[in-house]
Amino acid sequence: MAEKKTQIPVINKPEKAALQSEMVTAKEEQQLARKQRQELKEELVENFAQRQRMSRNRQRLITFSVLGVIALLAILFIIFVLLPAPAQTPRGGIAVGALAPEFHLPVAGGAGKGTIDLGGMRGHAVVLNFWSVTCPPCNAEMPYLRGLYAHYSASGAFILLGIDQADPSVDIQSFGQRLQVNYPLLLDANSAINVAYGVTSLPQTYFIDSTGTVRYVVPQQLTAQAMEQGLQAIGVSIS
Repeated sequence: MAEKKTQIPVINKPEKAALQSEMVTAKEEQQLARKQRQELKEELVENFAQRQRMSRNRQRLITFSVLGVIALLAILFIIFVLLPAPAQTPRGGIAVGALAPEFHLPVAGGAGKGTIDLGGMRGHAVVLNFWSVTCPPCNAEMPYLRGLYAHYSASGAFILLGIDQADPSVDIQSFGQRLQVNYPLLLDANSAINVAYGVTSLPQTYFIDSTGTVRYVVPQQLTAQAMEQGLQAIGVSIS
């Protein structure tokens, strides 16, 4: 039996060139694909790094913002809580420099009897203290006023008067006896004098000079510093 021979196809030159060209094109496409994949990878890495930087910058911004708010709150706390309050600026219903409204009121407690006429006190420095039996700051400043007046009343340096609008006469009398108040406590029964002086909160103290002019106002509980400033404003020095 004759042996069958395998025939090897013969590739002519044009076909061979075309085949080689296709192989080169495929190789270039593979190289281009690898290059594109590498560029995409590098782009992804760069984007990720940029996001990380943006994230860190945002975290820094948030941190600095929080620290700034904390610092601002600390400054406000120091200003409003820790720092001493400035000296009280004279203010009130009656302007400093205006004539004090005159009144004629009965003595309900403390020292003295009868009635008090402010107009009859011209030539004397006068301190008007608006107060109430039911006002805790008023009660707190009473011992200080009593002690100060005990020291200066003998010399006639100034006249101290307390004016109450809210309490019955019997309560004012009892209060004056219990605290041994050594100056007249007057009753403003219809609140006309409190209105005339623009009293909206208690205690409130007016310092009136010898001409009947308001020179200083303390619209809150008295302190030794405020009392000294008020008395100096009406020509009275204390030591």
